[in-house]
Amino acid sequence: MTVHDGPAAVDRERTPRRVAIRWKLGAAMLVPVLILAAVVTLQSYRVTRDADRARGQAALAVAADGPGGLLKALQDERNWAAVELIGQAGGVQVDVEGYDETRRNTDAAIAGFEDQVAASDERARAFYARALERLDGLADLRARIDAFDAPRTIANGDFGDEIFDGYTEMIVPFLDAVELIADEVDDRQLRQGALLIAVSSAQVEVVANLVRRTLVWSLFTEGGVDTREEVFEITRLAQRLKNNEALLEVQTTGPYASEWDEDLFRVFTWKLVVHSGEAVIHGTVDVEAFLEVVTVPTEESYLGYRQRIGRIVQSQAEDLADEAAARQRLYLGLLGATAALTALAVVAITRSIVRPLRSLARQTDAVAHHHLPEALSAVLRTPLDEDIEVPPRHPIAAPHHGEIGELAGVLDRVQGSAVDLAVEQAILRRNLADVLVHLGRRNQELLHRQLGLITDLERDETDPAVLTNLFQLDHLATRMRRNAESLLVLGGLPPARTRTDPVDVPQVVRAALGEVEDYRRVRLALQPGVVTGTLAGDLAHLLAELVENALMYSPPDEPVDVHGTRTVDGYRITVSDRGLGMAPEELAAANRRLAGAESFTVAPSKYLGHYVSGHLARRHGARVRVDPAPTGGIVATVDLPAAALVPGEASRQPLTTG
Repeated sequence: MTVHDGPAAVDRERTPRRVAIRWKLGAAMLVPVLILAAVVTLQSYRVTRDADRARGQAALAVAADGPGGLLKALQDERNWAAVELIGQAGGVQVDVEGYDETRRNTDAAIAGFEDQVAASDERARAFYARALERLDGLADLRARIDAFDAPRTIANGDFGDEIFDGYTEMIVPFLDAVELIADEVDDRQLRQGALLIAVSSAQVEVVANLVRRTLVWSLFTEGGVDTREEVFEITRLAQRLKNNEALLEVQTTGPYASEWDEDLFRVFTWKLVVHSGEAVIHGTVDVEAFLEVVTVPTEESYLGYRQRIGRIVQSQAEDLADEAAARQRLYLGLLGATAALTALAVVAITRSIVRPLRSLARQTDAVAHHHLPEALSAVLRTPLDEDIEVPPRHPIAAPHHGEIGELAGVLDRVQGSAVDLAVEQAILRRNLADVLVHLGRRNQELLHRQLGLITDLERDETDPAVLTNLFQLDHLATRMRRNAESLLVLGGLPPARTRTDPVDVPQVVRAALGEVEDYRRVRLALQPGVVTGTLAGDLAHLLAELVENALMYSPPDEPVDVHGTRTVDGYRITVSDRGLGMAPEELAAANRRLAGAESFTVAPSKYLGHYVSGHLARRHGARVRVDPAPTGGIVATVDLPAAALVPGEASRQPLTTG
């Protein structure tokens, strides 16, 4: 069948000019919009990058102030243990007293700081990892204190020094981490604040060590400060105190200038250095005056200074992050506006393309899922004895200009080609069926004459050996007759062997066995049952196909079992072998063939028996399927409907062999 383009093609050829899709899309991409979008996108990327960096810097700066509470708790626990172990719990003032209180505060501070670190910048977590690991020794340090049961006197000075140093060893890594974090901050003001936090935190520790060394060595050691090591350590701590104070004094400027404290930087530090120098010179110190110097409120100490600087750093970090976020929102807003403008321009120009394409898609979908399948199905379902009628096409309506119009024409031609192909396939199937019918009838006629001749020879022959050979020829001719009838079945002809009187199921099964080779391996177990005469011939043919398959694909020394059972809905016959079985995908394909769900022209000839069985079963409303057998191999099941049985027949005896 030839498909012509028709008037639509003529209209398309007369179109003087067509506008290609690429030009329409190109018109939508206006040069100013593209330039603006590129600039804003680039700037937005930079601002987003800068905002992320600013947030990271703010997080680092805040992280520098993070361990302040933990350091204070550790120092309080250390100070209490130091004075309690040498029996000076009532003589030396400390911020927090009692092991329960100091340890509880420390544990709470550790838990809070660990949560804070877990939510911090990755670099901050790395810096504090070593310091947190050193806290694993806190439990052992406490256990040593609890196990020390000696009387609390000045004689415990050496043990007290060990405990003090143990706490100090856990504090120092945090001070180192704070200093490293301060070096990582790039923002000038935040780095300045982080540096002030690091130096003031270290200064708090220097003050604590200097006060302890001066008091303990002056008062509680024999001879006071008289050894070279003691003089060197106190001098070193005093010098470090002055160096830190000088750095803090110089750096407390800009946003931190409000925290510049002359009493702390110059007066307190100078007095502390003078009294510690007195201990170096004279070997002892004026305890009352020394304690008066070092006993100051928290807000007037280096600890209070560090806390105030930390609050300023927190505020500076929040401001920096807020400014970065504001810039990011601004440029993202510009980017969104640019994208919206571009989208509007594109939409306005491409609507003429989108609408026809959508219409074309809907029509194509209807053709692909409804019109074309229905047309193909109508062609392919045409009975073999009727003429093939080509169903009308459903033309696809589309604007007859440009690429969309060309696409509509192509789809129309595809639709026509598909229908033409279906017609050719139907004609091919019809020609194939005619060939099968012609061959089947010729073979059937020759075999009928051959069987008649063999019967005459058997009737006149008396030699047993010759009779045996004649019986074998008769059996082979019977099998060949079944093959000829199979061709007629595939060609769509009605059954060749019909009868009107009812037939016992065992008799039908025996007739089927007469059409297969090696029938002696078949074991029967059949319950009584009677089928209609119109079914008997086709049922025998169907069972012969199934039994022959079972015998062919099972070992030559294994039997094939045929069972017949009355069911509520009719009669069931099963054919079971003990072969290798079939893969799941092979079983599924076989059941499609047995159900008549596909044409026999799409499968190799070795499966023609399946198609014949499917045709025969569907002709009488029966159902055939194959499944894996419980004992291995395959079991084929034939379910006969109740209409195929003859009610009211006299009961026959069951048939059992093997």
